[in-house]
Amino acid sequence: MAESFQEAFAVLLQRAPSPLFPRARQLYLRKYCLEGGQAGPLRTFLLEEEIAERDGGMLLTVRARRFALVHWQGPQLDPQEYRAYLQGRWDLEPEQLQPVDDTPWFRQGGAWAWFRVEAVYARDFSTS
Repeated sequence: MAESFQEAFAVLLQRAPSPLFPRARQLYLRKYCLEGGQAGPLRTFLLEEEIAERDGGMLLTVRARRFALVHWQGPQLDPQEYRAYLQGRWDLEPEQLQPVDDTPWFRQGGAWAWFRVEAVYARDFSTS
């Protein structure tokens, strides 16, 4: 199990399809959560990302814009329940946390809320 939110974010992106394949990448990011094999009824997903390439694509930087916290195949929760999970599991206290009432998560995955926290992943392909 990843120790921190940033480590879990890095592990998720190391396994994700390349940004060269946006459809495959989006499917992956909607299906696989940061908790990995330790996922319970609440699961954290990367919802929006900003991708920057430099040096002819040799340096890739991914900056998270928003995450989703999904109550897996469950009903919408009170925002305080989402906040308690984020604090207890990831030691996060996001300023913005917004339940999404009208759209279930990918493929009827459950009710969810989005939140913002800082997370950055960088990979240098010139040393690989």
